[in-house]
Amino acid sequence: MERNAVITGDGSVTLFSSETGEHYHSVHGAIQESRHVFIEAGLKQLKQPEHIHILEVGFGTGLNCLLTLAEPSVRAAEIHYLGIEPKPLTGEEVLMLNYCSSEAYAAFAPRFEQMHSFCRGSRLLRQGFTLGRVDVGIEQAVLESGFFNLVYFDAFSAEVQPALWEPAVFQKIRAAMQAGGILVTYAAKGSVRRALQQSGFVTNRLPGPPGKREMLQAIAY
Repeated sequence: MERNAVITGDGSVTLFSSETGEHYHSVHGAIQESRHVFIEAGLKQLKQPEHIHILEVGFGTGLNCLLTLAEPSVRAAEIHYLGIEPKPLTGEEVLMLNYCSSEAYAAFAPRFEQMHSFCRGSRLLRQGFTLGRVDVGIEQAVLESGFFNLVYFDAFSAEVQPALWEPAVFQKIRAAMQAGGILVTYAAKGSVRRALQQSGFVTNRLPGPPGKREMLQAIAY
């Protein structure tokens, strides 16, 4: 599988996957999109942010993990982060990413390298922030029941990976979540919203990031 670097609208890099024909992040701005969807609509909306258990479906470039690690509002929180990525980036591909070249994230460059230095197991990225990684798909991943209170659902689109957006996957994720937990995704298709609703979530359509009209936030009940 070939993955090529593409400069997005805010100057940050995304990757283009020749296998799926899709970019890992919005071409309108990779950092801009991730902050809008996963940090603002997800992380910063938690009602009890002292203990945060995050599941990311589609770890990809690690951008969402980096933004979470760097987020000042949760610096004192105890964070357990599990990233699921069946096709991890190579070392050469990680070097294409420029997120830590910006002043806002430069101090996190060693930790960004660390989060890409393994694809299974766990590492302590800082005091109180543990990153776990598994290199199988969400369908095969073993998830602890009732553990997560935040899910970043950042898989490739339903057009190219339809099986990942089916009720069975969302039901598995819901079983691994706490009641009141939040799932956020860039997607807003009606089929995705209905699959979430069938799986134990109340869905909210929110304004999307630049270049996208809407996104979904789902609350586990």
